[in-house]
Amino acid sequence: MTRRSGPLAAAILAVGCAGDAEPPDPAPATTAADPAAAALDSIYAADAVDVALLEYAIGMPTRLPAGPTRLRLSNQGFEGHNLKLVDPQSGAVLWETEGDVDTGEVRLVELELSPGTWTMLCDVAGHDTRGMLMTLTVDEPGAP
Repeated sequence: MTRRSGPLAAAILAVGCAGDAEPPDPAPATTAADPAAAALDSIYAADAVDVALLEYAIGMPTRLPAGPTRLRLSNQGFEGHNLKLVDPQSGAVLWETEGDVDTGEVRLVELELSPGTWTMLCDVAGHDTRGMLMTLTVDEPGAP
């Protein structure tokens, strides 16, 4: 068996020899009132649908249920991207991100999905014509 000494051994010894010293105050707990903590909690929400924005693809499920939906947008590319939900019949934009999602940014967005077949796309600098375009089918609630 080898014997080690150094910082770890010194730290263990110091903790073990605290004597009558009072324990340190515990670290402050994170509360929902803390905006940074609330933002992290929402970004890592378990019910969010992951959406990877890449050059030049959108990585997400092609079918989702109708209703309130959280999307966790993650720009994993080297360029800025946006995301739009478009009616393929009329070309009307039904929903879109507020500004571009920067490289490395993770953003949680909420939208209401109606049943139907829609187009998801990024139209930054013609990204949609380079492959950042997909069909999203939104099923009635409770549909298989």
